[in-house]
Amino acid sequence: MDQARPGHDILSRTLWTSWIVALVLAASLAPARPRDAAAILAGQLIAALHFIFLRKIVKLFTERRGGAGLSLAIGAKTLLVYGGLFVLIRSGQVRYAPLCAGFALPFLSMFLKSMMLALGTGPASLTRRLTKGALGTFGGAGAVLLLLLPAKARAAESATELPNWLVILHDFNPNNPAIAWLENNQIIVFAWVAGFLFLFLSWLAMRKPKMVPGHFQNAVEWMVESMEDVCGGLLGPEHIKKHFPIIGALFFYILTINLLGIIPGMKSATSSLDLTLALALITFLYVQFWGVRNLGIVGYLDHLAGSPRDAIGWMMLPVMLPVHVLGELAKPVSLSCRLFGNIFGEDTLIVVFVGATALCLKASLAALAVPPMAGITALFMMLQTLTSIVQALIFSLLATVYLYMMLPHEAHAHEEVTSAH
Repeated sequence: MDQARPGHDILSRTLWTSWIVALVLAASLAPARPRDAAAILAGQLIAALHFIFLRKIVKLFTERRGGAGLSLAIGAKTLLVYGGLFVLIRSGQVRYAPLCAGFALPFLSMFLKSMMLALGTGPASLTRRLTKGALGTFGGAGAVLLLLLPAKARAAESATELPNWLVILHDFNPNNPAIAWLENNQIIVFAWVAGFLFLFLSWLAMRKPKMVPGHFQNAVEWMVESMEDVCGGLLGPEHIKKHFPIIGALFFYILTINLLGIIPGMKSATSSLDLTLALALITFLYVQFWGVRNLGIVGYLDHLAGSPRDAIGWMMLPVMLPVHVLGELAKPVSLSCRLFGNIFGEDTLIVVFVGATALCLKASLAALAVPPMAGITALFMMLQTLTSIVQALIFSLLATVYLYMMLPHEAHAHEEVTSAH
């Protein structure tokens, strides 16, 4: 039983250490600030539940004992961890700083524990574990090879992302034609899920608008107004009213898709070039339509020709016209590949580190398994959240720039004068 649960004792001791620190901090704060003390304990509890469920999910996944147990563990983790955080933040009864401090205590404890093990100051140092056990006489070189294995193994199996609920559902119902269609069309399914989620959140925020908005309505209005201000600074107040519905829809829809992939069991549809190319083509056709409408047919062709106004410009027309046409055609390609590459790369990194954790567990390298790998995976998930926001913003801002380039020259001059003032 002990070998079947590698890393269990280290994780348990680390969590107990974080509980002791949390209780000491809460006891010292309780007389003066009882709500902050409760917030620290609440954050510690949610983080502890996160690692307990994560350990169970990794064990079920690596031992291929999925099914109802794996689905139940993922569902319970989502409900208790993410649902608990949502309820606490939504209630407004706790401050963010002590809540985040309590949530970070297990991560800090695991980081310090892994450093102690790596430097040989703990009861089971990394140097001693590398010289015996599954790696035998390979020593440090074996550890390096072990860390390189997941990427190659996953690449050989064409697995670039963690399994989502459609894949798991198909594994247990392989002969169901409806489930097989859903599994074969995951991009479409999760694109629709993100669309409905986006519409539901928009409806939830604005179903009963108030003059003094609540937290959720205030957050949504702030995001919309901030995005409108950024794009309006480029297009101007006249044009932003006309084009912000499509720009705002692109930003919030892509943001919803990107963030959806961070949730366990879900998938970012933008990790597929099919969806990103479809969004880029919609943007391209919209920009070209308004280019013809703003400039007219003659003005649009003049724009594609590089706006020649002298003899040299007309002489360069046979060269500049194909260059400008290729430049316009390259815009949807660059938009789609940029978004696809970043989201696809994030999913691949998560798979690499989860695979490294699984192989370390199988090799009984507990020091390399749960504490540092869980922390690294959590760090990459936080970076994935930031990248998801940045990529949605870049896509929508580039669409705004392309629209700005299709405005009449008089509008460009007016915007430059306004910016100068």
